[in-house]
This record gives sequence, structure tokens and C-alpha cells, in this order.
Amino acid sequence: MPKELLSPDFTVEYLQKRLVDLQEALEKKRKGLKELPEGHLRIAQTSNKPQYYHYIEPKDFKGVFIPRTNDEFARKLAQKDYDLKVVKLLENEIHAITRCLRQLCRGGRLPTANSSTATKLGDLYAKMCPARQRLVTPVTLTAEQYAKQWLSVTWQGRPFTPDTAIHTTARGIQVRSKSEVLIAESLTRHNIPFRYEYPLKLRRPSGDIVTFHPDFLCLNVINRSEFYWEHFGRMDDSDYSNNAAGKLRLYTENGIIAGRNLIITMETQNEPLTTRLVEKIIKELLTN
Repeated sequence: MPKELLSPDFTVEYLQKRLVDLQEALEKKRKGLKELPEGHLRIAQTSNKPQYYHYIEPKDFKGVFIPRTNDEFARKLAQKDYDLKVVKLLENEIHAITRCLRQLCRGGRLPTANSSTATKLGDLYAKMCPARQRLVTPVTLTAEQYAKQWLSVTWQGRPFTPDTAIHTTARGIQVRSKSEVLIAESLTRHNIPFRYEYPLKLRRPSGDIVTFHPDFLCLNVINRSEFYWEHFGRMDDSDYSNNAAGKLRLYTENGIIAGRNLIITMETQNEPLTTRLVEKIIKELLTN
């Protein structure tokens, strides 16, 4: 199966959310303006000290001097002048996004946050009958197609030595700890594609290339992003924790950064890994 030419389109969803945020901000700013004093602020700079003046009519730009004992009044006028410009910019962006959404959606209707009226490239393939779908290579793969393609690679993980504990998941994947079983089962439950101990080449500061085998490489099918997942299970062991710190530093130096494309979980004997924590991480980073 060929790679997709275009990733999924989230333009309409993003614009819808942006529109809602803009409208809420506009409403708050309009309401706040009603509570601010009449007129505007002029600032004159003399002897490196600003002087404040209050004016109402543009023709009376010079205004009335505001003593420093009344700085709060000057602050309100400054906020008002700023908010008036903000309102104008918000109105312009709302107008532009509204026009764009109407162009992107059928019939010129403005979509709601829950509507599905947008004409998307993915819709063309999704609405075909199965017989026709089998004959067509879509420009944007479905989630199932992309996941199948992503999982089709082969790799060699770290070998299990005779003294290595082996734990097996419900799908028959052999891992090295009960905590890794917990993570693997949770990923499977949420239909998150993953590769166990997929090799990763990193460059040391010396320039040498070293190969690591992160516990999991996970795929967020929705936005096509990948996350390495490292679980450090013996953080109350000083040698182990020092080694973990060195590994994480090397990851960061190679652009693999926690929260962006790296998931980190840890545990000690007194603070074991929990399903609740794993589920929260999956929902936050791998299903949105």
C-alpha cells in the first residue's frame, strides 16, 4: 500500500474552535468596555517621565492632565484604548474565518461545532461502496489503512537472555515486566498501534551513533504522530535511575522531548505504575 499523499485535514475543526474562542473573547471585551471610563489616554514623555492626559474629543487631543496620584484612572483609559483595537481585530478575524468556513462547507452554510457538512478529501473515499474502495488508492488513508501500513514494518528488538523475566500479553507479545504488560494491554484496549522495542539510533555528543530500544513506539492515528514511551520501573535503585537520567538527556539532545514525542512513566516499590495513570496518558496524547 503506498504512503498517503496528504495527512488528514483538520482545517474545519480548527477554524470552528478558533471561531468559538474568538467570539467568547469578543463578548468579554465588549462587556468590559462598558465598565471603562469615557475618553482616551494621551501620554507625553518629558524628562524620561511619562505624563498622562485625558481627552474625549479627537480635536481636543491635548486633554486634561492626570496627576500621578490618579494612575489607576490612566490605567483604565490605557486598557480601554487597547481593548478597542482588540475588538476591531477580533471582529476582522471572525469575519474572515466565517467567510472561509462558508467556502469550505457545502451550500455556503456555516457549520456548527458538531456538524459534519465539510467537504473533505477523506469523505470521497469513505462514501464509496466497499467494492469501489478496493479498486481505489485514496490520497488520504483511513485510520485503519494507515495503522496497517505503519505496523507492516519488521524489526529486531533486544534478545531475551536466559535470565530475563518474560511476560506475555493477551496478543502474545513478549515483554520484560508486568508494568509493560499493563501498558501494552492499555494500548491494545484503546486500539493504539505500537511497536515493542523498535530500534532507535541516537547520536552522542562525541558524534558516535548508539542504538537504543525504547519500550514502545506508539502511533496517534488521528494526527499521524509518533511517541516513544519509556517506562523506568526501578527508580529507587540509584544506578538504574542514573542510567535513566543519562538516557533521557541523550533523547533530549536528539530532539526526542517529553510531552512532544516522548512519554515517560516511572515507578518505585512504594509508587507502582497504575492503570489509571496509563489510561490518562493514552487519552491525552494518543487519542486526540
